[in-house]
Amino acid sequence: MARLDLDGKEIAPITICLIGGAGFIGSHLCELLMAHTHHSAIVIDVSSDKITHLLEKSCSWSNRIEFHKINIKNDSRLETLIKSSDLTINLAAICTPADYNTRPLDTIYSNFLDAIPVVKYCTESNKRLIHFSTCEVYGKTIGSFLPADHSLRQDPNFYILKEDVSPCIFGPLEKQRWSYACAKQMIERLIYAEGDEHGLKFTIVRPFNWIGPRMDFIPGIDGPTEGVPRVLACFSNVICGPIM
Repeated sequence: MARLDLDGKEIAPITICLIGGAGFIGSHLCELLMAHTHHSAIVIDVSSDKITHLLEKSCSWSNRIEFHKINIKNDSRLETLIKSSDLTINLAAICTPADYNTRPLDTIYSNFLDAIPVVKYCTESNKRLIHFSTCEVYGKTIGSFLPADHSLRQDPNFYILKEDVSPCIFGPLEKQRWSYACAKQMIERLIYAEGDEHGLKFTIVRPFNWIGPRMDFIPGIDGPTEGVPRVLACFSNVICGPIM
């Protein structure tokens, strides 16, 4: 059955370049694209472990998906693959909280510097970019920053974040945990500037905490046996059964 746009017109198949398309979110997006659209996917990632079931020649969509094992830090093929696609979706990132403190340089490179060429190639080829960012670009609320005994700390208005007017409050430089949020906001600012000055067409997605199969990581299943991801630690009181 053909998919229709908001005007009721049939959506023509396109080729989508999925950078980080074999990760937690990307693998599920690939599944939906293959199962529910006629689009083709060029998947770029450092591993295909999470999408091996999509790459089997027996799949009905095997002629619509291709995988390229590429580290976008240093591979010249990236430019060609982006410019040969109709749309680029960038999901590549280090987004495990434990890494923000222990690998701050890798976190900054992955979420900011490594993404710069992606933005550049999309601008040069006049291709739309859908960039996956994070809710952490909003920073801390004014209320959470106030001293515990401050009279305004109980005012609910100081715990509301309004995208276009709220000040951006991050932690101090010595708190490496904020390297992720800062890097993500910097790449957002670059994307916005490219759109403003050079006409880049873009969409920015800011996920909050997502939980599901193939996430990085479910202890003992899809990651190390030791340790608990922050998202599970924060929501463990509402998880009633095993993640399937």
